[in-house]
Amino acid sequence: MSSSSNAMNPKNKAPKSPNKTQNGSHLTSADSNSNFEEPYGNANTKKLNTSNQTMTQLSKQQRIALATKTVTQIKDNCKVDSAKLKKHSDPSALPASTKLATRLNCGFGQQRSVSALNTAFDITAGGYNVFAVGASGLGKRTFITQYLANSGHKQTLLKDWIYCFNFNSPNSPLAIALEPGKAPKLSADLVEIWHHLTEALMLLDNSSSDQNSKDKGTNDLAQKAKDTAKQALSPYFSKLLAAYSSNAKLCAYLQLLQQDMIVNAPLILQAKDFRFIPAHNQQIPDRYNINIISSLAPNPGYEYAIKQNQTQTPDGAPIVFETNPSHSNLLGKINQTLQAGCTLSNHMMIQPGALHRANGGFLIIEASHISEYPEAWHGLKLALRTGKLSPIEVNHNSALGDNLITPEPIPLENKVILLGESDLYDQYAEQDGEFLSLFKIRADFHEEVARSIDNEIEMVGKMADIIGKYQLKHFDSSAQAKVLEFLSLLSEDQNKLSLHSDSLIQVMLEADRLAKKKEADMVSYLHVKQAIKDISFRSSYLKELYLQEITDGQQLISTTGSAIGQINALTIIDYADSEFGMPALLTAVVQHSVGSGDILDIERDVELGGSLHAKGMLIMNSYLRALFSPYHPLNFTASLAFEQSYAHIDGDSATLAEACALLSALAEIPISQALGITGSMNQLGRVQAVGGINAKVAGFFDACSHQGLTGDQGVILPYANISQLMLRDDIIEAVKAQQFHIYGVKSLSEALTILADMPVDTTNKKGRYRKESLFGKIIKNLKKWEEQLNPPEEADEPQHAEDSALKETKNSRRNE
Repeated sequence: MSSSSNAMNPKNKAPKSPNKTQNGSHLTSADSNSNFEEPYGNANTKKLNTSNQTMTQLSKQQRIALATKTVTQIKDNCKVDSAKLKKHSDPSALPASTKLATRLNCGFGQQRSVSALNTAFDITAGGYNVFAVGASGLGKRTFITQYLANSGHKQTLLKDWIYCFNFNSPNSPLAIALEPGKAPKLSADLVEIWHHLTEALMLLDNSSSDQNSKDKGTNDLAQKAKDTAKQALSPYFSKLLAAYSSNAKLCAYLQLLQQDMIVNAPLILQAKDFRFIPAHNQQIPDRYNINIISSLAPNPGYEYAIKQNQTQTPDGAPIVFETNPSHSNLLGKINQTLQAGCTLSNHMMIQPGALHRANGGFLIIEASHISEYPEAWHGLKLALRTGKLSPIEVNHNSALGDNLITPEPIPLENKVILLGESDLYDQYAEQDGEFLSLFKIRADFHEEVARSIDNEIEMVGKMADIIGKYQLKHFDSSAQAKVLEFLSLLSEDQNKLSLHSDSLIQVMLEADRLAKKKEADMVSYLHVKQAIKDISFRSSYLKELYLQEITDGQQLISTTGSAIGQINALTIIDYADSEFGMPALLTAVVQHSVGSGDILDIERDVELGGSLHAKGMLIMNSYLRALFSPYHPLNFTASLAFEQSYAHIDGDSATLAEACALLSALAEIPISQALGITGSMNQLGRVQAVGGINAKVAGFFDACSHQGLTGDQGVILPYANISQLMLRDDIIEAVKAQQFHIYGVKSLSEALTILADMPVDTTNKKGRYRKESLFGKIIKNLKKWEEQLNPPEEADEPQHAEDSALKETKNSRRNE
């Protein structure tokens, strides 16, 4: 990488899970053709061993011809046919339009998470809350909300909760539960009672004023006010007590409320005491009002955003998603007011939180959001642990002094669902001792689903659901097929479909935009194709800069010719929202006659290489020692480096490239620069699958295109990755035209044979590598370097002189 791009993060992705054949064996268990791995030989190995035995009986010219034939066979066997580079969906097997799609199965692709959710929601015991684990953008919240809205899991008897004034202990507001939807009705009844009381007292006040003007000392106004209040309130409260006769706590409160109104009727009449005067935005004094904390009936006091995020299950249980789980938003708070120089608070200033609104139902929170508020997290754990809700905040009430209120706690009867990625779940589990006891259920969300005909039709149903939600044009069968291919590309597997909802929605929205611009009746294949191309183009600016540096010669990448000890290793550049493949020049330098086979990893020594990269280096080193040490001591020291790379590198997908570059340097044999290579490798020389394969192939193809396609260029990749190829159409066309080649290899031997265009590990009848093979040349060099390090001893020269003198003496005697 050039210095201009050292902020990038080139990485070699970790391999995906290996695919399996029908008999259950791993495709990644490919074997080397070397005698070192003979017990693990495959069909190609047996053919090559047979040819080795045949070659011992042939002349030199015949052996060369047969070796060339063997190299050609390996290339042909490893070359991937263009039909395997992408899996197409059949439009004829899909609905003619998404309008005809079947209804989406709520649990599509998430059977494991549905099972976990059912377990959590069916158990009412404490601690059975849920942590939904899955990558960001999978649509976990939408899935859970729709699942609850369709299935329903009521946690308890649903209730409305209110706070009201405590006439016996004014600083301890009462929490009273009502039947669902009754709280707004009770509030309206109390307002009506207050208005009736004030009207009756106003009539008394007017009549008393007239009488006072005639006879000021004869009337007991206070007593008359009480009598009037009693007479006015009695029928209303009798009706209320009869309506709520089954609620003993509420009836007790209503009796105290009636008595307080009667006793304080004179103060209400005078309208001078602020306790009995409604606030400017209230119809009734706070003393006689109720604060509705949660109600299943529509409540105009809720904010618009809250109503938008609150839905219900079929049986009425609330589903609440809290977007900003701060302490007050989650657990509620107690407000204060300043009156006559004093800070006051009462039950009407208790503000409910998301836990109150979700009581009896379900509360959904992003785990990453609540982790930003430690106080909220501790408050949530306390509420879940005790099963009680109380909006007490010491910081908010410290200024109240004697006016500090302590509301009666409300029983907490809901389920909390945290949404997050697996690393965040692990962090909570490791660092918080209470976490696993409070969130006993882990619901894992799958990122992909098998690409079968049934699942493709289910995915079309999901597309129809998105179309209905966003009011898009319907997609025809060709557009559906293109979207399905795009989802396979996202999952990096021909036989999988990605369940990443954000990416699917983005493609559909942009395809719909293009269809509307063209005034098309439906979204077609061309609209989806252009939308995908537009998305790629917007994120390819950094990639274009890299390619331009290669073209300008600032990046020393060659895609033609051959060279000793250098190779084009394929890497992934990952920076913010931009991810693309690009070749990186990997070089190997050998210092012979020094050392014992040590390999210096420059990236690791300068702390630019990660632990996975270091592991790959050590595996390769172990393999090479096992390969050659039985034949000769390893009398060399080597170094490996990614040239012009100034950012962190991790992953083991460069192991195969490193081994090929090093073996080329040891053999002093040039290898092709027209081929890019990627692959992990184990200690037996078998090539293993890697990640990001489509981006890596595309990156090298683009680099070759910028420098000009010659017909010799291509990519060497693990055989196990072939089933994950979903390449661009222009790459497939180039492969069909023999302008670009894809090779799938199972062993280091196959990869090196293709790169060096010569036999690598053919052996003679004694089981030793042939001199004309690449491994044979390495052993020859090892011996040569040993001789250079330990030349013949000088003691041999006097013996030679003595023999010559003796011979001269004998000759002279014969002549005499």
